Amino acid sequence: MEIKHIESRSSATLWSRSFLLLLFGNFFIYQGILMLIPTFPLYIKQIGGTDLQASLPFAVVSISALIVRSISGSAADTFGRRPLLIAGMSILIVFNCSYFVASGIGIILVLRFCQGIGWGMTSTVLATIMSDIVSPKQRGEGTGYFALSIILGTSFATVLGIEAMKRYSFDVILLISTILVGGGMLLTQGISMDSAKKEIKPKRVTKGVHWNDLFEKSALLPAFLCFLHSITFGGIMSFIMLFGQETGIQNVGIYFVGHVSMILISRPFAGKLFDRKGHAFVIVPGIVLMIAGLLMLSYSTTTYMLIVSSLFYGLGYGAAHPSLQAWAIARSPAERRGAANGTFLSSLDLGYSVGAVLLGLIATHTNYAVMYRISIVFLAAFAVIYGYHLIRNKQENLKKDEYSEKLA
Repeated sequence: MEIKHIESRSSATLWSRSFLLLLFGNFFIYQGILMLIPTFPLYIKQIGGTDLQASLPFAVVSISALIVRSISGSAADTFGRRPLLIAGMSILIVFNCSYFVASGIGIILVLRFCQGIGWGMTSTVLATIMSDIVSPKQRGEGTGYFALSIILGTSFATVLGIEAMKRYSFDVILLISTILVGGGMLLTQGISMDSAKKEIKPKRVTKGVHWNDLFEKSALLPAFLCFLHSITFGGIMSFIMLFGQETGIQNVGIYFVGHVSMILISRPFAGKLFDRKGHAFVIVPGIVLMIAGLLMLSYSTTTYMLIVSSLFYGLGYGAAHPSLQAWAIARSPAERRGAANGTFLSSLDLGYSVGAVLLGLIATHTNYAVMYRISIVFLAAFAVIYGYHLIRNKQENLKKDEYSEKLA
């Protein structure tokens, strides 16, 4: 079945059975895996690890996912979505269960690296399936709701992980995580997906794996911008609990309640605004709000200030992040959606891992408030690069218009 046929089928309605199963399955999978992000650092500290070692479980799983995603996107385009999806989720569950018997920080890090392989495969294929079943005319809206399932899963995972870690042992967290991933796996098996095999075209036989097969160059700019803003969110997810201990704010989990609330508010109009007006109308205000929210967070000393900062950052993140992914897909050929999603999500993993390690090192030499303040530099770089792209693109369009007028 060709991808073009999938597009014609999906253009009828956005809220198909497959799309709903994808959203809920994706939500459960992300919630199950990402609830380990804020809890693993505390667990590592409990068994005698250092601050640097506490940041490594997140970094290690992100690095292995980064490596595998570049291959998974291309493989999904070539061999099909379902085989890779089943393999990826099976790896997630198997290595989740392995933590029950793991002892020693070194062994845990090896297991996390292996689990990252499954995470890279699963998340890339799910994003590619979304690209298949959402029509081009609904790209911004559909990608927005898909990204919303990720953001909600991430945010609820953080709150669930923090609260569970306060009351139960790490084994209970692992059990909850495994159940959630298993539930997501069952839901995604009901999705109607294509074989994802491209039409065979005559081409020169070459040896080895080529860079262009692994990454989609059209998606590199949105992916790099995603990398920059993901560094800051990686710092929030990894160190918000330790920031709360440093500042004396008890209920830091409420940060993600505000974060999720603003994302829910922004989704109905942000995706439609993207489809009607373009990415600039959503991304520009989004990045400004994220900068404001991160600055407020760095100065937060009360729960009230923490909530206000989460509202600004959440609204900006909910607008900017899904728009970047929709933009990456829109810039890429239909037969390269898997590679485009792999490229975009690889940048997400890289940003998270850099955020966990680099910002962790900064916090070691300063404190967590200063760390968040310094991380604004990455959002400022985002604004400069994106602004330059918009200006250059506008100038090129003006030159094309002038040339067309001369020909007329």
